[in-house]
Amino acid sequence: MNNVVEFTELMNEAWGKFEETKWLLPVPVILSLIDYGKVIGVLNLEGPHVGIRFPLPEPTPTLWSFVSLPANAAGSSFSPQTLFVMALFILLGSYLEAGYVGSIRDAVKMTGGSFLDNAGRDFFEFLQFNLMLYAVMVILIVPLMAMPFMFLLAFPAFLIFLYAIYGVPFLISVQRLEFRDALAESIHLAKRGGEYLDYALKYLAIGALISLPLTLVVTNMGLPGLVIGLLLSAPFSLTLSTATVLFFYESWEHDMGVTEIDISGFQ
Repeated sequence: MNNVVEFTELMNEAWGKFEETKWLLPVPVILSLIDYGKVIGVLNLEGPHVGIRFPLPEPTPTLWSFVSLPANAAGSSFSPQTLFVMALFILLGSYLEAGYVGSIRDAVKMTGGSFLDNAGRDFFEFLQFNLMLYAVMVILIVPLMAMPFMFLLAFPAFLIFLYAIYGVPFLISVQRLEFRDALAESIHLAKRGGEYLDYALKYLAIGALISLPLTLVVTNMGLPGLVIGLLLSAPFSLTLSTATVLFFYESWEHDMGVTEIDISGFQ
């Protein structure tokens, strides 16, 4: 990937698309509420809490992408009820994310499109992505429950994994790649670093800036804090997702243009 646009310009351009995409705001709210373990956990918190998260790009950031919860409120148990909710979240989340990112792509490209068509077309590819993501999470979490001291190894390993794959859902939607091809391309971009790494770091930094005040509000104000958090996080989610779609779309267009020039020069 090449240095096509600066992060601030991407954010400004993404905000400029808000009027065209604001009808998508319910999607991150719905996905936040489906994760009911965290909803219940935050409502039952007692005592003051301060925390921060360092999120990497994801197709549909939810409230919990920004809010740092205490371990006892994070909903990481593996009861049958929790596993059922996780399965529902993966299935419904994959469908909604496919429609969400595809609709943002349509707004960026200024082409007509349907949320349902986008969701139906890319659902299986997003499902494979989410199954892989949750499988790795379970593989890491289960040993940590028995050996908490492994956290210092598991956390950076998971962070590197998230960095390597964050491009997958956007490559699926923007370049119309299948899951395997998008995964291979995302890992390739991650190894190269460059703009892919630069975007991830800037996204992480702005995500952390959002996380600190949002965590304070959501974890210390009960139900009103939860409502405020949902209302604030949805526009942040939409703007960041749009910026990431723009990043991959404009970089892809630039790379395609360079390829066409190289081919013409060769001929």
